[in-house]
Parts: sequence; structure tokens; C-alpha cells
Amino acid sequence: MKNDKIPKLERILEKPIKVFGKQLKIIRVILIAGAGILYTGMLFNETHSYTPLVFLILLLILLGISAFLMFKRILYFGKYNLECSSAGDVYLTQLQGICPKCKGSLKIVKKDNTKKILCDKNDTHIWNLKEK
Repeated sequence: MKNDKIPKLERILEKPIKVFGKQLKIIRVILIAGAGILYTGMLFNETHSYTPLVFLILLLILLGISAFLMFKRILYFGKYNLECSSAGDVYLTQLQGICPKCKGSLKIVKKDNTKKILCDKNDTHIWNLKEK
């Protein structure tokens, strides 16, 4: 059996997401989204207008994405990723690697409900993505 080298992905971009000059913390986003959900829910109950429902839906989406990021620690969006450190800081990152077989560029793709590392030169060079 042939030994295949498992490719390593490195961060070529690691940019902290800042709001008003401060590092964005995931717990702050969750707390603000939760408070916003309570507020817009009460506002809808009082006014019976559909405008608060739009904000309620957006805040629910934000809360879901934030909670998922907090538990998974990394979300893949095309060539960019959102990562959450153990301290709760949120970063925009980009992962890149070199194919050990043909020296092509590697990218992360979703195939058959699993994330895989794929070479851009040769589609047969494919590995399962191991998340920590």
C-alpha cells in the first residue's frame, strides 16, 4: 500500500474582525442578538406590525450562526473562513495548501455532505478534511 502524504493547510490571511476599534467577541454577538430578539418580539406583540418580524428573523439568523460558530470554532464560506478562538475572538481567515502529489493549490470543498480538501490541478487528488 502506498503512503499518501496528508496535506497541511496554512492560514495565509488572519484578520481580526473589529467593531468600533474593539475586537469582536462571539459572546457579545450572542447576547446582543438575544436581547434584540426579546425586544423585537415584544415590539411585535404591542404593535402587530410586520416590520419587527423582519428584524426578528435577521436576529434569529445571526444568533444561529453565532452559536454554531461558537461550538464548531470554524465556518467555511468559499475561500474565506470565520474562526473563533478559545477566548471568543472572531477572525476572518483564508486557508491554503500545496498538493503533495502534483504541487497544485488546495481548496476546501463540500462533497456528499462532507468537507474535503481538493487539488485544483487534478480532481482525483482529494482528502477528507479533519477538523480539530
